[in-house]
Amino acid sequence: MRYVSVAEAAESLQEGGVGLVPTETVVGLVAGESGLSRLFEIKGRQLDKPIALLCASAQDAFALSREVPPFARLLAERFWPGPLTLVLDSLKGGTVGVRVPVHPVACAVLAAYGNPLRATSANSSGKPAPHALEDIDATVRSAADFAIYGGPGSGEASAVVDLSGGKIQLLRPTESFGETELFRLANPA
Repeated sequence: MRYVSVAEAAESLQEGGVGLVPTETVVGLVAGESGLSRLFEIKGRQLDKPIALLCASAQDAFALSREVPPFARLLAERFWPGPLTLVLDSLKGGTVGVRVPVHPVACAVLAAYGNPLRATSANSSGKPAPHALEDIDATVRSAADFAIYGGPGSGEASAVVDLSGGKIQLLRPTESFGETELFRLANPA
């Protein structure tokens, strides 16, 4: 694995590369669409398990959805950029998970790449997610094409809220975003 600049990372991603990028939550294993199969291989993830997209803005994230529920906009206004993934009905059918990161390195990579990036935690499936580059398992580290230096994340994965098909369901709570917070936001007094 080699450490690269943001511009070099974007170039590698354009060529199908897979890289290690710090986010505000955990270190991300990221790829563009042309590197998606390698990302699954490195992660050891089943092909039927979805991988979310990091987007540069709410506008970019919502452009991937067939319909954006008003509650999705409310959550985005309150928590984006930040550690919240929204599952929406996809333009292509099925669903799509989208998140707008706040970490400056992740934001810079998205800006340089110019499109959303597939992102998952930089660990083998079933293993703990690393919050810093030095915590990444040697197997994942050696399989990645590049890494970018950046400050560590919180170590806690993003909250995930499913708003597809007209439902509101918390799929993954976090310390700061749980059922109580979701209920309060969905049912204002």
